[in-house]
Amino acid sequence: MEVAILVWFFDERAEDDPVIRDGVESRFDNTAECGEAALSGTTSNVRFDDAKRFAVKVPPTWASRAEGSVVTLSKKNGRATLSVGRARPGDLLEALLDLRASLHRSYRDLDFTSEELLVLDGCPARSVAGSARNRRGARLDFEGVVVSGPTDNFVIAGFLERGSEPRLDQELERVIRSVRFYLSESREPAG
Repeated sequence: MEVAILVWFFDERAEDDPVIRDGVESRFDNTAECGEAALSGTTSNVRFDDAKRFAVKVPPTWASRAEGSVVTLSKKNGRATLSVGRARPGDLLEALLDLRASLHRSYRDLDFTSEELLVLDGCPARSVAGSARNRRGARLDFEGVVVSGPTDNFVIAGFLERGSEPRLDQELERVIRSVRFYLSESREPAG
């Protein structure tokens, strides 16, 4: 599946590349106040960004990679993809408008079907969802979320090819909701 990953939207001030850490201390099962999610508890198949500002669970049938401050996950059969990274600083509504403009530039036949306020890991967020067509003509469903995290704004962009296997939309939703944010002083695992 050809998917524009909206990399220009992400803030690309990279430091070191992250790695998947099995058994890394993390807090994925409880939602805390934004910025108070400390690295505690055990989790496997987690991908962190370069400075451990956020982490996302990687489902068993998905691959992941990190480039600077952007983490990209993709279903191994190519039917879904998700990118998470730092967004430009500023107001959350402005970040959402920026995301919408990016989607308009990257996709054809774009149709926004919903927009909502939500809370992701205790942090205020806004999401948009809809459908579009990529350059190859494949129909996609998408969800884009902008989050005002404890240290930065973040953007999450998830795409799913229409006609994918049953419940893949629910799996993509779970991956989006698995993203956790960390304060700068809580980036290192407890040892």
